[in-house]
Amino acid sequence: MNSILWERPPVRLSISRSKLHVWRVNLDNINYQFKYLISLLSPEEIKSSKKFIFERDRHRYQITHSMKRLILANYLDCDPKCLKFELGKQGKPSLTELQNYLNIQFNISHSHRLILIAITVEDSIGIDIEYNATGISVASLSEIIFSPEEKIIFSSLQSEQEKEQAIFRCWTRKEAFLKACGIGLMIDIANVRVDINKFQEDNIKIFTHSDQVQTIACKIFNLDMSDYYIVVVVIGTFKKKLFYYDAVSICLQKKIVND
Repeated sequence: MNSILWERPPVRLSISRSKLHVWRVNLDNINYQFKYLISLLSPEEIKSSKKFIFERDRHRYQITHSMKRLILANYLDCDPKCLKFELGKQGKPSLTELQNYLNIQFNISHSHRLILIAITVEDSIGIDIEYNATGISVASLSEIIFSPEEKIIFSSLQSEQEKEQAIFRCWTRKEAFLKACGIGLMIDIANVRVDINKFQEDNIKIFTHSDQVQTIACKIFNLDMSDYYIVVVVIGTFKKKLFYYDAVSICLQKKIVND
């Protein structure tokens, strides 16, 4: 796979069901825009951000939600401050129905210094990014995320590199899938079955407590970020063309300056 080329977004954003937009926010590139971005947050978001103990976590939360507002407002051609969000039955956030005349679906993931926002219309979407440069214990993760069948396949892998790749391939697919379904922590991740040997796959299985199996058709996109980031987007089977945008560029288009 060729590495992704992150482009400047068009001045007028448009999106349809046949398009999937992935936005990258690099926290290292947020500097003079910060004061403006914070001004976009709602009082509830400001209050939530203050609950974080560490400044880095507070900063990431604020940037995540302000950039979410700025990007979505550009699709809807409205003031970012006016956007309202609600939580679904399983806690997945969405735009309120009255504002969301385009039926925009979005999902957000962050790891280390990157935030990714995936956007399409009509079809539910999930994205997961993981940073793999910390020497995470492969053995401990395998006990948590693998189904019994996956553990058997995993045990047959020879090298540590193969095992590490299998771990993160499995982990990101399952997380993105659960987010797309909107069920998050409502199901044990080990009850979701993926094929850890395949680079691409189109079906994911869920095992219930009654040993019944439900196969869900979906499309999995593996994004080539870098040597350290593993990214997966899961969406319905409707054919999509991917576009990759640098989110900081949208700030520049708005001519944001520090007071």
